[in-house]
Amino acid sequence: MTVFESSIIRNMKVGYYIRTDIQHIPPIMRVYEHLGGIIFTKNEDIAECIEKHYAHLNPEVILLDHRYIARYIAYKKGVRIMVYTGYQFIYWGYAVQVFHGVSDKRYVEDPRMQCYDRILLPGLKTKEKIENAGYVKHPEKLVLVGYPKFDDVINDKLEYTPLFDNGKPTILYAPTWVSQWDEDIEIVFSPYGESSLPLWGKRLVEAIPPRWNLIIKYHARVPENSQAIYDEINNCIKERGFEDNVKVVWDANIAKYMHQADLMITDISTVAYEWLHFDRPIVYANPSPENYRPSEDKFSNTYAWRAGDVLYKEEEIVPTIEKNLTKDEYKGIREELLHYAFHQPDGKATERQIEAIRKLYEETKDKSVISGMFHNLCKAMGIYRRV
Repeated sequence: MTVFESSIIRNMKVGYYIRTDIQHIPPIMRVYEHLGGIIFTKNEDIAECIEKHYAHLNPEVILLDHRYIARYIAYKKGVRIMVYTGYQFIYWGYAVQVFHGVSDKRYVEDPRMQCYDRILLPGLKTKEKIENAGYVKHPEKLVLVGYPKFDDVINDKLEYTPLFDNGKPTILYAPTWVSQWDEDIEIVFSPYGESSLPLWGKRLVEAIPPRWNLIIKYHARVPENSQAIYDEINNCIKERGFEDNVKVVWDANIAKYMHQADLMITDISTVAYEWLHFDRPIVYANPSPENYRPSEDKFSNTYAWRAGDVLYKEEEIVPTIEKNLTKDEYKGIREELLHYAFHQPDGKATERQIEAIRKLYEETKDKSVISGMFHNLCKAMGIYRRV
């Protein structure tokens, strides 16, 4: 009997909370596909995206005004396990973190990691960052499972329609979000920012097409005060008549755009590690050329930059792309980083993830759900103010 055939899997009461943006949807839906349950969100875009793209799963999605409603519904429905991809809790039941990405940002070096009963890790990199921060005192909470989000890539099940059919090489530009201090993300992870978009967005549009195709895959989180840069890039594409060679996409899943690209340009982002699955060249657009350099320190925010060339000046764009499309100098480092960032990239991460959740469910089946809720709530109240 496989994990997915187990009766306890079919009968488990599981909830999910997605708060900030559509990037968090795919890892949640990998779990939901096998466990079912109830998805809670306060974000209309998230609810609409799930109902549109995952209709075949007949998902139960509840759009909330306040998370106390989620707690009430979870109580009435007998939910025991709550699954998260971020730090926005509803404080009910036993908490599981499944992560929405892997990066060099200091995202996991956060005291709120104490609030989870299980932390399902994509790989050794994340595990070492959490251990180095020193907030998780019980090592049994940390479970290496791999990266379920890319199981379909590894198992050759990725389906998509190519954006271009003109025979030209395709460059994927995937910047991280332009961070700011807001109610959901209370820290800036890097001292000079992570996103290359304000500095490099228009420069790349002006340099790459029409010689090469360009896919611009934006991060789904768009802070209100950064809208101008998106408008500037759209206007740049139209003014230069690049519509046939530049496609701008907003999507929860970047894998299908990676699959059709010959080279990717990014910055300090999860996608720098996800791209390693495709074993193709990568270039880093430096968001702060006067401050950032590639680092050998595995806890640095530029550790991944060892795997490719870094752009510091606008005039470097074209020669750097030319070089990397003809000569791959970083293959060995990419392979090293792939296995450091992702535990057993064998296409079976989802199975290991579900098994880890099943074990937690069995361990707590004779315990009070309320005790799990208060355990996490008390932890949260003791380590940060805004709960």
